[in-house]
Formats: sequence, C-alpha cells, structure tokens
Amino acid sequence: VPINDRPILKWPNGARLAVWIIPNIEFFPLTLGIPGSGYWSDARVPWVRAWAQRDYGNRVGIWRIMEVLQKHKVRASPTMNSDICDRHPQIVRACVELGWEILGHNETNSRWLNQMEPHEERESITRALSKIEALSGRRPTGWLGAGLAETWNTLDNLLDAGIEYVADWVSDDQPFFIPLDDGRKL
Repeated sequence: VPINDRPILKWPNGARLAVWIIPNIEFFPLTLGIPGSGYWSDARVPWVRAWAQRDYGNRVGIWRIMEVLQKHKVRASPTMNSDICDRHPQIVRACVELGWEILGHNETNSRWLNQMEPHEERESITRALSKIEALSGRRPTGWLGAGLAETWNTLDNLLDAGIEYVADWVSDDQPFFIPLDDGRKL
C-alpha cells in the first residue's frame, strides 16, 4: 500500500518519529569466513582479519553500546546468534538485565538459512530460539535472518516456531504485514 494511502501511525506522547536500535550480536568462528563478505574460503586457516573485526563487538563494542544506551535510557532490540549463548553468555545476561527484547538471528552468521536443506532450516530455527530462551528466560518473538537470507519456507518455519515479526524485509519506512499462502501473516 503506498505510504500516502495508509492510516497515520500514532506514536506515544505525540512523537513523530520512532527509532529502532538493533545491534547485531553475532559469533563467528575463527575457522570460517562470512558468506558473501569476501572473507570466505573452504580452507581451514585462521581468518584473522574477518574474525578480529567481528569479535571486537563481543569483547568491546557491545559493552560500549550498552553503556551509552543505558546512560540515555534507551532500550535496544538486539538480534542474537544463539552461539553467543555458549561463547559469551554474559552478553545475553546483560541484555536481559537492561530489559532489551532479543530477536533470533540464526545459530551463527557462518551458515545462513538459504544454505540449508528444508528440514535443516526448520531444526536450526528451533535450536536457535530454544537456546536463546533457555539462557534469557524468554523465547524471542522477532527474527532477523543472518545475511537477510531466507528460503521460500522461512516465513512459514518462523511462524511455526512462534515468531511474530521479522526484520529481514527492509523495504519500507513503516512496519507492514506479510501475508503467507495459508492466510497467516507476519
């Protein structure tokens, strides 16, 4: 629907703009590159440059972001690989303490949903959400796919797993519904 034909969104306190802060909290193994990044190879050598750039966020960056947002009383909605639960559980606990709403973001960014067989995709989504829920105490209801990568089954699989909204479809200034073939919508 064209934006000028939609109902006007009403934000709290008469605000004219909403800003959604979504830091990606991701784990990348040193042994793998990142699909589609130019940092990918099947060679099992340390991908130092790709890993160091990204792991900085888990060791330093996220803590600085949390400090600044907390100082200004701003809540975020981080997207989180479930591997973070194993590798950096203190980050998950800090997100919970800050009252942040965690979105699922695959198990790792080193394997996207569109690189999996259909049964693997469904199982991977379930594992990712279950692991985040086990550590955070709350099952995510939102999702951002690693690399914004989806298959023709992804939205159905996400709805079946309890996801209510996705952030993959960065095609508009406002939230919108995505109707599925079976009549359900995200």
